[in-house]
This record gives sequence, structure tokens and C-alpha cells, in this order.
Amino acid sequence: MKIAPKPENEKERIAALYEYNILDTISEKDYDDITHIAADICGMPISLISIIDHDRQWFKSRIGIESEELHRDVAFCAHAILNPKELFIINDVLKDERFHDNPMVTGSPNIGFYAGVPLLSEAGYPLGTLCVIDNKANDLSREQKETLKALARQVVANFEARKANISLVAQKGQLEELNKDLTRFAYVVAHDVKSPCASLAMSAAYMKDNYSNVLDADGIRFLEQMEDVAKSAITMVDGILKHSQMVNAQDIIKEHFTFGSVMDEVRKLIPIPAEFTFGVHNREFELYAPQYMLMQVLLNLCTNAIKYNDKWHGEVQVAVKDNGASYSFSVTDNGRGINEEDHKRIFELFSTLGQQDRFNNRGSGVGLATAKRLVQKMGGDIEINSEPGKGSIFSFTISK
Repeated sequence: MKIAPKPENEKERIAALYEYNILDTISEKDYDDITHIAADICGMPISLISIIDHDRQWFKSRIGIESEELHRDVAFCAHAILNPKELFIINDVLKDERFHDNPMVTGSPNIGFYAGVPLLSEAGYPLGTLCVIDNKANDLSREQKETLKALARQVVANFEARKANISLVAQKGQLEELNKDLTRFAYVVAHDVKSPCASLAMSAAYMKDNYSNVLDADGIRFLEQMEDVAKSAITMVDGILKHSQMVNAQDIIKEHFTFGSVMDEVRKLIPIPAEFTFGVHNREFELYAPQYMLMQVLLNLCTNAIKYNDKWHGEVQVAVKDNGASYSFSVTDNGRGINEEDHKRIFELFSTLGQQDRFNNRGSGVGLATAKRLVQKMGGDIEINSEPGKGSIFSFTISK
């Protein structure tokens, strides 16, 4: 018996093999199907998906052999990977000096014929083989050889899919840690910014209330501006924190509820002027969706429809419909409208149009950006159809 030498690139080959994290994994139907097909098509009692580790031959899938692994020294596949681009075939093992006295030949499973196709990684490293074995001398037809090669390519495709999935899982874990770090950073920065801004606003208010008799009009106006800027900064910080909390939330829990029930919660949270018409259509529509996330999106859009409505008799209409694979929502108002060139910009974080709302406040540029991110997390998208002076329609979808 001759022991197969290790490939010249053995160190790199082993490193490539370990990237798949395939060794010692449980049986999987996708691989077992391939060995069954290989055995049936080639008419052989034994078929293996064999992986060559440092000092062992481990079987990801096996038919006709009880052992889960063997020592590498007796592995036929250790010879097969030395010529990674070729089908390794021994028609009569007893006539081959490399194998005639191999324990796998002289004892169970009494190998008489071997054919193995090397399993090549995308980088060209041989990881093992897909092989078929008979107990007597034999041969394969041209069609059987081509089929065996095709099945080997399928094994490698499964390996590559596994490797890609491992990479995605690792990236997801890294992103989750990054999100946690960013959230913690946001809280620290928010505290460091919010505290001095709050002190500045309080000081400006105190000076205005207690020293207005010794200040001229410019001095009072300056204090008012200082107080407004400080309050705006606090609003901005609060918006950043809220945005960070909501878009970095990991859990998306779906619930059964009606559209009317979620809109009742929205209406409790927004001040609707008495002269406004606020209509909710399809109240009995049944939804199965992340209720809290959906409520936050609707709350933002409905609040904006009121705040930025320049009409005395404002009108807001909210509706839902079934789009098959998704739910579709719309919030329509008769407000001031938005120029077409600003339709994309309004969804960018911290982007504002510089307009005061009907309560003389300015937006932070956080609300619509947060709404868009939440909609995307729910598997949908959001858009606006608007024209100055003719109101706006905000439409968004979420997946079922």
C-alpha cells in the first residue's frame, strides 16, 4: 500500500476547507440525495461525499459504509485530490500496487473498483471527492462519468451556499454590534448636547423674565432667539434618539388587528383642530403586521398632514387596501403641497424645507426619514405625490 503524499498547497487547502465549517456537521438531505443518485446511476453499492482533513477522511454523506470517518492514510480520496481537475478511476484495485493490499481492499468494504471526482472550491482547492465504489472490478460509461462530474459540481454549489450563509450570519452579528455601539454613542452625545442646551434655554428664559425692564428690544429679541435655538437643538437631539431607537430595533413582531383600531391609537396622540376633517376609511380591514411600527409611520404622516396644512378647514383622509402580497396605505391632505424637486429630499435624515408649521415650529428632518426606514424594515417602500397648493398624498406599502 502506498500512502498518498499531501498536496504542495496543503496548508492553503486546509485553510480553504475550514472556511466552509462543514466538518462534523449533521446529515443533510441535499447531500444524501446526491449520494443516492450517484449510486443508482453508476450501479454501485457504495457512494460517498468524502472530505479530506489533516489526518482523516470524513464523510458528509455515505451509502454502503458504516464508519463516519477513516484515517487519511487508507483513503483512496487522498490520492484523488492530487489531480484535482481529473476523474480518478481505478478499474481493478487488485491490479494497482498503490491499493491492492490496502485494508479497505483486503477487508470490509472489500473495494474492487473506485471512481472519484475532486470537489474543487471556487479558488481551485480540492476539498475531497464525490466517489462511487464497487466490491469488484468495474467501469463507468461516458454518460455515467459526466453525470458523476455534474453531481460533484452540485456538491460544491451546496458548499459555496453554506459558506455564503456563514458570511452573512457573521456580517449580521457585526452589524448588530455596530448598531448597539452607535446607539450607546447616540445616548452619550445626546446627553452631552442636551444638558447644556437645556441650561442655555433656561438661562435665556430667566433673563428675559427677570431683566426685561433693563433690556432694550434688541436684547430681549436676542434672548428669545437664544431660547428658540436651544429648544430646537433639544428637539433635534430627541429626534435623533427616537430615530436610533426605532430603526435599530431588532424584533419585528406581527399581530392581528384592524385598521380602525390602530388609527384610534394614532388619533389619541395627535391634536386635531376642531375645524379639520379627519377621515379613516376601511376601518374593519384586517391586518397582520408589526402594529407598533405601523402606528409610528401613520402617526408621523398624519401629524405632518395637520402641522403643515395651511388651510383653515383642513382635510386628512387615511386609507388601506390589499395589494395581494402587501398592504397599501395612503395619507391624503389638502395642505400646501411640496415641490417635485423636494420629493426625494424630504425622506433624507436631517433634511428640511425650512418651513414653519401652523404652530410656528420648524421640523427637525428626522420624522420622515424614520418613517421611511421603518417602512423598509417592514418590507415595503414609501412615496409622495404632491403639487404646491394642491395637497399631498403619502403612500406606502408593507409586506404581509
